[in-house]
Amino acid sequence: MAFFPTPEQEEVIEGELGSQCVIACPGSGKTVTAVRRLLKVRRDLGTARSYVALLSYSNVAVETFQRVYDELTRDVPGLSRRVLIETVDSFLTAYILRSHGARAMGARRQPFLVNGSEAFLAGFRIFDGKYPREIRYLSVSITDDSTFEYSIRQDSTVVKVDEKAASAAIKKLAAVGAYTHELGRYWALMTLIEEPKLLDALARRFPHIIVDEAQDVGSLHGILLDALASAGSTISLIGDPNQAIYEFAGADGSFLRNFKGTSGAKLYSLTQNRRSIGGIVDVANLVAGTTATAVRTPGERRYGAYYLKYDHKNVGASLGLFEAVLATSGYDHHEAAILCRGRPYVAKLTGATCDAGTGSTEYFAQAAVMRDRSGNVGAAFEHTVSGVIRLLDAPPAGLRSEIVTNAEGADAKAIRRLIWRFLRDSDRGLPSATLKAKTQWHPKLKPRVENLLSSIEGATSQKRLSSWSNNLTTRDLLDAPLWEADLASTAMSSVRVDTVHKAKGESIRVVMYLARNEDANALVQGTDTEDGRIGYVAVTRAKDLLILGIPATAKAPVITAIEGKGFKAWES
Repeated sequence: MAFFPTPEQEEVIEGELGSQCVIACPGSGKTVTAVRRLLKVRRDLGTARSYVALLSYSNVAVETFQRVYDELTRDVPGLSRRVLIETVDSFLTAYILRSHGARAMGARRQPFLVNGSEAFLAGFRIFDGKYPREIRYLSVSITDDSTFEYSIRQDSTVVKVDEKAASAAIKKLAAVGAYTHELGRYWALMTLIEEPKLLDALARRFPHIIVDEAQDVGSLHGILLDALASAGSTISLIGDPNQAIYEFAGADGSFLRNFKGTSGAKLYSLTQNRRSIGGIVDVANLVAGTTATAVRTPGERRYGAYYLKYDHKNVGASLGLFEAVLATSGYDHHEAAILCRGRPYVAKLTGATCDAGTGSTEYFAQAAVMRDRSGNVGAAFEHTVSGVIRLLDAPPAGLRSEIVTNAEGADAKAIRRLIWRFLRDSDRGLPSATLKAKTQWHPKLKPRVENLLSSIEGATSQKRLSSWSNNLTTRDLLDAPLWEADLASTAMSSVRVDTVHKAKGESIRVVMYLARNEDANALVQGTDTEDGRIGYVAVTRAKDLLILGIPATAKAPVITAIEGKGFKAWES
């Protein structure tokens, strides 16, 4: 493939085999740079039997890296295939937890991941003297003085929990071999602490590790990377601290920001934004205090950065406003996206009922919406599995994990096949999300789930709970469709509506950031806060046209501040 690196990119790609810290502005070609750096390191290592790892924080990024690397190396003779491209958590799972974690965890079986919906987790709540806390929301971090801190992070709130209570619950869950995503990182670290020979072996096997999206490195991952570096691995980071939008998970960009000073890595910068036109880059620079330069020139269609007022009491009407923007500017719906700070606005714009039902009903409702609104059958399948597991009588602790990971166990295979059949048939299986939830959808759901449970009992050793129907009630269901098909069938249904977090890393021709008053305030105040960085990420997704949607109630000082960041009032 044709690729002509900029001088900045070439410096990174062709640098010596040492640690690098690459601060990359949005749209700077980070993907192509990281992949070519990976190829350069692999070539320089020659026939060495060790591996070079390129790790990232999303499956989408990993798939992109793998595709580009395969294209680059398809016709390269004699190149060693010892390269690993994976997510950070998959790396920890494959090389630490799955093979060695059971010893540190005190488990008698291979460790397995839980997603938090498993019914058996009710027996592993954290009691801190006041309330029982769900272990699926438990977060573990490490302070500057190397002590563990435990907190419950739920719905943007953080509550610290007692160390003794949290530690007891973690160990109790570990004894059955289970871990959450957060606790997987904790146990990976504990395994390496208890088995330093394993750490040395990992460093020998992976002497060079490149971490993409390194602004997302939290405290536990940071300690793990430091440990690998101390054992001999050369660690390189690439990312943008201004795009650290997972502070709720302990990742605020500080590890990347401080990496050069703590590791002695050579500092590089990628400052050419090849995604966005000049007006949008100017806004991003004013928001973040950066000096990126724009490379792309505008096309013939309308371009730039604007603000547009909407009625916050009728959020759905903003769809029509955005449709008018696209029509008058000459853009198609498939080129555009509306991005929101959180899921409630997404739900209002797409017609999806948020948090419908309780117990297993809630999981089946989420599955129906996922299947029928967005066609995301993978997510719908996982929600359906969670709903079914909660209706079984004392299922094995690892059964859900076995079902969703295509394990070969006889029960898991049979249940997997039956659930897929149930999910794919809206006439005889999971009812359509367009039905009225309480009076139409649920009356169809209950007998069909009963048939599914009968099929599972006939094909496996699993049995339903005698009180299964109590977990499949109409509680918290409204007499309205789970998914408002009438809204989605309008001309705007083809415009993507999503959260900013879901769009991270993407390039979108036209973006409307639909902000609340507090979101707009955070954006103009800069990237020192997570809310400000979320706004910055939304702004920097746009290639040609950026619309900042602000409530009609926005005060004059806020509008003045918005204009001070380079936005202009939208005029049709």
